[in-house]
Amino acid sequence: MAKHSEKKGKRKIIQLKDHMPQQPAEPSSPEEETVPQEEELPQATIEYGEGEDGAEKEKKPLQTPKAVYRVAVVLLVAVLALALWVNRDNLTPEKIWNWVQIQVMGDGTGDGYPVSITGSSVAERNFLCTDGNAVVLSDTALTIAGPSGQELLSLRHSFNQPVLESASGKYLLFNQNSTGYLVADSSGTKLDGSTTQDILAGTIAPNGRFALATQGAEGASEMTVYLATGEVQYTYNFAQDYITALALNSDGTWAMACTVRSQGGELISKITVFNLDDPTPAAEVEVRNNLLLGAYWGSNGVLYALGDSSLFRARSSDLSFVEYSYGGRTPTAFQFAGGQAYVSVSAYEHAGACTLLLFRNLDDPVEVQSEERITALSVYGGTVGALINQQLVLFDSTTGQELARVDAGSDAKSIALSSESAAYVLGVSEIRRLQVR
Repeated sequence: MAKHSEKKGKRKIIQLKDHMPQQPAEPSSPEEETVPQEEELPQATIEYGEGEDGAEKEKKPLQTPKAVYRVAVVLLVAVLALALWVNRDNLTPEKIWNWVQIQVMGDGTGDGYPVSITGSSVAERNFLCTDGNAVVLSDTALTIAGPSGQELLSLRHSFNQPVLESASGKYLLFNQNSTGYLVADSSGTKLDGSTTQDILAGTIAPNGRFALATQGAEGASEMTVYLATGEVQYTYNFAQDYITALALNSDGTWAMACTVRSQGGELISKITVFNLDDPTPAAEVEVRNNLLLGAYWGSNGVLYALGDSSLFRARSSDLSFVEYSYGGRTPTAFQFAGGQAYVSVSAYEHAGACTLLLFRNLDDPVEVQSEERITALSVYGGTVGALINQQLVLFDSTTGQELARVDAGSDAKSIALSSESAAYVLGVSEIRRLQVR
């Protein structure tokens, strides 16, 4: 056998016969002698590795250079710094807390309804539903509660006479007859400011632009339209007229103001429409002995100005207003939604039968008779809900046909439909959720 001078890269052949007991030799035939001895018995082989250096390479794990860790840390710090810089406006303590509430508390299931109201009182107009959530502005806070009763948002305020306006998940809160206001959405406060004069009315557009009517510094009142950033976009002074209601179109490029003044003992109201790229009003309509209470610019291009004795409507394409008289009756509740107007009118001041008027475009309204007084209205899709004698009654918004009714509770003050078959109810101290059908 060959000798091995080195183990590296070589084989050592061990023949089993060298380790077997010796047997007496037997004569072999000439043929057997020609067969090599190495083939007579099985052979085992031992393979050596690549030597000590190779063994160490197999045993030792790969080590990442320290420089790679340093580069990774530097990159991570740079990314975090960039993220903080980009979101610096949202990293106030209040906004961080609101984000934590939404991410942590908002993901919970809640304890269900009823949910207690934060604060001591809520005006009926400051209760609504957005994206399936109940939105309520009390005398101390704006609260958003989810379908399971979980608190999604709670914003404290110090307004004495808070008023809530909303559009597509954007909220404008202002202190009527004072100067404070704020703009918010489901994530928290976006703007917080004050005016130099007392606020009379306000409105907000789906894109976040908003308008405020204030007492005039030089005239009777002033309309100011703001961009979503809070920058002033447009102003207009009314010398003798006091603004009672405002409306913006969907992108905040047009506005409508309803105003009132006294002239010779007579009440004179006026509808004024503005193209916010033009300092001169686009249209003006005077109305006598009709106090204008609400304004709405529908997504379908129909404008509504609601008065206490009649309703005015116009298309944005021509701004020719037409009047619909209530026939001596006065509104008990009204609601604007989906480019439509819904008005409940009654011939009685405090009680008695009502007529629900469903206005679609400029056609005559569908009329629904109610033997009891309608005190609140809410709309979702093709369904309009009415609070009638402490019952929630659903009607088809096109035909006026009654669809369902359910008891709303003896303390029901207002309603807000969350779907065509469910609603939130505002009680004296709590919010309830009803499944109607």
